[in-house]
Amino acid sequence: MAGSRADTAERARRYRRRWTLDLLFIASLTLMPPPRRLAELALVLAATLSTMVVFALERANADVLLFLLALAAGLPAEYRLAARIIGYGLVLFAALLKYYPAVVFIILFRERPAVFAVLAVAVTVLLARFWAVWHAEIMRGLANMPPGPYNTDLFAAKNLPLLVGLIVEDPMKWMVTVGLYTVLTGAALAICRRLLLLPGLRAGIAALSGREQTLLVIGSAVIAGCFFAGQSIGYRGIFLLLVLPGLLGLSRSAARGMRILCFATAAVIVLLMWGEALRLALDGGFGFWLVRELGWWWSVSVMLAVLADFLRESPVWRGAITAPAGQRRERGLRGGRVGRYC
Repeated sequence: MAGSRADTAERARRYRRRWTLDLLFIASLTLMPPPRRLAELALVLAATLSTMVVFALERANADVLLFLLALAAGLPAEYRLAARIIGYGLVLFAALLKYYPAVVFIILFRERPAVFAVLAVAVTVLLARFWAVWHAEIMRGLANMPPGPYNTDLFAAKNLPLLVGLIVEDPMKWMVTVGLYTVLTGAALAICRRLLLLPGLRAGIAALSGREQTLLVIGSAVIAGCFFAGQSIGYRGIFLLLVLPGLLGLSRSAARGMRILCFATAAVIVLLMWGEALRLALDGGFGFWLVRELGWWWSVSVMLAVLADFLRESPVWRGAITAPAGQRRERGLRGGRVGRYC
């Protein structure tokens, strides 16, 4: 009898936790940059109701909480430093909960070099302290993470090369796998470089609001980081919701070619978020799986271009580039003065 009451109380706690988390998620959508056209609204609604998002909400998974923390960290983009520091504190809390949100610290590069240096040192010291205390448990947990199948809802850079490698005869398996992974990575970097050379990307990103830019960078960092780090279960794709407003903003403000590319990428992302439902509904075979995996590689390539542009235009990078040039000019002036006085 006592066990039955305990089980009932535990189920009640789980239901309350699930409803609280789900309602917080629904409320958080009001903080996202709104769509401005009917087509954008359709894509945003489709993404919000997608398999990935519903799966995360149905499980009341911790990734929903991490999504809320990442969104909250991106909100102070246009506010004072004190507000942004609170956002960095939320990122730190999320990183200590589940490690992978540490990539969100890329937004530190938007700060002035001096502020970046102080915050980067503080974050590094805190993470190092956490590692010193918990490294044994962290390594034990990572070692116990089993690999999953390559043709379900798990997304990762290694899915396509490894599954193709399994199809090939054993002596050539690893050669094909490594070769295909190298080709795909090289193609992703080539696409990223090509996009960076297009003037429309920089102009379009500059036209976005601070919140759209920051959420685009945060979502791109999380998805690209998880994609290359290892397999992630489908509900982690909830972070794609942070990418969509920026891409849709680029589809309005960038040059014509870039507008089409960004809107098409947003549509591909929505299809990826519905990928598991489509796979089950269409009884997708190898062809469906191949198209889906190539869609992931394309989308991540665009996200890498966004991240590279963000770093290239950041005050930290510009300061690192201009400082040596200034020092060379100063040495040249001093050398000229010495030569004249000699």
